[in-house]
Amino acid sequence: MIKLERILCPIDLSESSMLALRFANAVAGRYKSALTILHVLENPHLDIPGAETGAFSFGEAMNLYKEERQEQIIETLKRKGNPVPNIEIIFTEGSPYKEIVDSAKKLKADMIIMSAFTDGTHGSLIGSTTERVVRLSPCPVLTVRTDPGSKYHEEIKEMNDLMDTRPGVSRKILLPTDFSEHSMLAKRYAFSLAIEYKAEIIALHIIENVAELSLLTGVEMPGYSAASVYYNDLFKLAQKRIKEICDSASSKGISIKEQILYGNPRHEILNVAKSESVDMIVIGTHGRRGFSRFIHGSVAEAVARHSPCSVLSVKYSEHDLTGIDGDIK
Repeated sequence: MIKLERILCPIDLSESSMLALRFANAVAGRYKSALTILHVLENPHLDIPGAETGAFSFGEAMNLYKEERQEQIIETLKRKGNPVPNIEIIFTEGSPYKEIVDSAKKLKADMIIMSAFTDGTHGSLIGSTTERVVRLSPCPVLTVRTDPGSKYHEEIKEMNDLMDTRPGVSRKILLPTDFSEHSMLAKRYAFSLAIEYKAEIIALHIIENVAELSLLTGVEMPGYSAASVYYNDLFKLAQKRIKEICDSASSKGISIKEQILYGNPRHEILNVAKSESVDMIVIGTHGRRGFSRFIHGSVAEAVARHSPCSVLSVKYSEHDLTGIDGDIK
């Protein structure tokens, strides 16, 4: 069972982020974790009613805003589920992604749970903020699919755990892997969750298109025969490495199947997630910055933003809360 002593849940007060809060509250109750709720104001003088009109002093408007929002948050937390004994609500000002990452470091959070969607009227958690948090967070980030109208939006309202634990419900975890150290840590989380929730794992490796790599790096693309040898060698290596993962899972009683595909990693991961109706994607993130990120992109960030289900992004080696024995490294 993964160990979660403190969960951080950033909210922008949109319907989607408040649904993610309800989910975070349920998860905190399940794992007996402390729950810190963070609301970041980017432009307090503009965001707080009355602050820009002079009807109240800024301090009075801020205090009134905090009182009203705190009531709204507490009301959201009143839902069926395990009670959370330790809840803290923090209001702060600044850049949302920076405040979220800094708060996670300061609080020594074990996981950030946040919405991967906003309704458009609250912009602080949309797109780039979620992606930046995934990239820079010091702890695993669970992004939750809460957009209205989606199948998952309705399901998550009733969930009192990380995954649907109702009797007779089959659960699937997608584990994309590139065999890096980050992927190996993601494997540990996927294994731990599969054991805990009796879920099946789909171990997925994508062999990237040579033409795409050539376009990104400027390296001349090999001829057909050379490319065929290149792909064959990569496929044989992938078969060997993914078999090791499957053998390790099977030895622990985990149901697992493998897929090796060719193409663009982020596109293929999302396609498999949809076609297999997976409940969660567990993926390692490299946390690249600058030119390296421009060349390689961030698969984890793109998957977190566009996935049809929850995505748990983990980064080696800052956190390992799985409790899994070291023999699966």
